[in-house]
Amino acid sequence: MMKTTLEIPDELFREAKAKAALEGRKLKDLVAEGLRAVISGQTTASPRQRRVTFPILKAKGKVLTLTDELIAEVEAREESEIYGRLMRR
Repeated sequence: MMKTTLEIPDELFREAKAKAALEGRKLKDLVAEGLRAVISGQTTASPRQRRVTFPILKAKGKVLTLTDELIAEVEAREESEIYGRLMRR
């Protein structure tokens, strides 16, 4: 085994450390697996490289265009209904 020192961004280190911990693995094993995948060309495309065709689901009938204003209106209506139910108790 070869020991080495790497400099990686703090956020990437935290994410990698957390992923390894959640999977019950050592960070060095996660890093080795990632290097093997890159070297062998088996890595998946990064989110920026994936192509998605919209719409993902075909709508039947009327298509509703969601805007920030419409979403805020629906959220406000739901909060108002919840508040009303709580006050009636």
